[in-house]
Amino acid sequence: NGAYEVQWRVAAGDGHVIKGTFDFTVDVPQADNPPDSTAAPAAAPSEVTAATAGDSDVPATYTSETGAAQTGSTVPAVTSGSGDVSAGNAVAPSDTIADAESDAASGGDRARQVSSGSGSTGSERLADVARVLGLLATLGIVGGLAFASFIVRNEPSERARAHRVLVFSAIALIAAAVMSALAQTAVIEDDWGAIASASAITDTLSAPFGIAVGLRVLGGLVVLLAPRPDAPGSTRIRFGVVSLVGAALVIVSYSFDGHTVTEGPRWLHAAANATHVYAAAVWSGGVVLLAGLLRRRRGGANVIQPLMRFSQMAAASLVLAGIGGTVMAVLVMDRFADLWATGWGRLLIVKVALVAVAAVIGARNRWVHLPAAAQHAAGPTQPDAYQRLRRSVTIEAVVLVCVGVVTAFLVGASAL
Repeated sequence: NGAYEVQWRVAAGDGHVIKGTFDFTVDVPQADNPPDSTAAPAAAPSEVTAATAGDSDVPATYTSETGAAQTGSTVPAVTSGSGDVSAGNAVAPSDTIADAESDAASGGDRARQVSSGSGSTGSERLADVARVLGLLATLGIVGGLAFASFIVRNEPSERARAHRVLVFSAIALIAAAVMSALAQTAVIEDDWGAIASASAITDTLSAPFGIAVGLRVLGGLVVLLAPRPDAPGSTRIRFGVVSLVGAALVIVSYSFDGHTVTEGPRWLHAAANATHVYAAAVWSGGVVLLAGLLRRRRGGANVIQPLMRFSQMAAASLVLAGIGGTVMAVLVMDRFADLWATGWGRLLIVKVALVAVAAVIGARNRWVHLPAAAQHAAGPTQPDAYQRLRRSVTIEAVVLVCVGVVTAFLVGASAL
């Protein structure tokens, strides 16, 4: 008899690791008279437990040498309390509830067993960092390509700067993909040592998550192999074609990661996700490059024209991103209350709020600051209107980078 706490962890089909705890108490009244030694022996604990596990949808658990209970053969959990419970190896509890509480308060062995996993917390943080880095790199690749192809298409020096952003982003994306694969392996196995196991890494990459990692690595390599955009002739065309292929691979990779794998009709969710990622990356990555362009220039017609082009592209991107994001949210949510009842929903609210702020700033740039700056485009000095425009675009870029960070955590959050 005694009190028990069970910590469980499950790797879902979309790569999310879901975990939680529950408590239960065993209180079996003791018989007043000892059992008759001639009576038929009761079924062995292992037989009873195995039969129960076989008739249930809940996977059987077993206890390792360190006291950790594991479900199935994939994800370990931790069981602690006043005794060990396992399938096929029942162990009688040795402590009372008071003894268990005293042991936990004094930092005894059973209290330490609750946090005995060596890979869970640190690997989850590493996975978060990898998602943030990978998503920001995606914004740089897709947004940088759109900026070089449409906004500064006739300016070789600016196209060369955009190409450097593409190269840096591709390297960061490859590093983030490798990092995420190793972190996911450690998260699933709950052990940092699993990253040195070829079989554990293979198991991790055999899921749809592995396709996402492969596409990101391949897309990053394709972008790195693209020729420079400032080269003359057909090489300039090859830059656009090769970089577009790499960016497409990166965009498609997000259809194999996160909620897209498990929620709603797969084709619809994948299409909405690709539309959302593309449009959001064009807007976010483009406005960051635009902020850098405004800081290098002092006004004039060579600034107003790129601003007008980007304003049109950003407006279309906002509409497409909103449509794609709305479709995905509807597919993921089981009920409207999930918006405030789940961590995923609360992150979505934060993201939508930040996007709304960026949209308001962008609209003000287009209809207030840009016309005011255009009136002084031919002037020899930099007017206050241009200063306000540049400052406002920089703020919009910072807000959209924050949106990217929140989105990375949203992708990794469970909607349960």
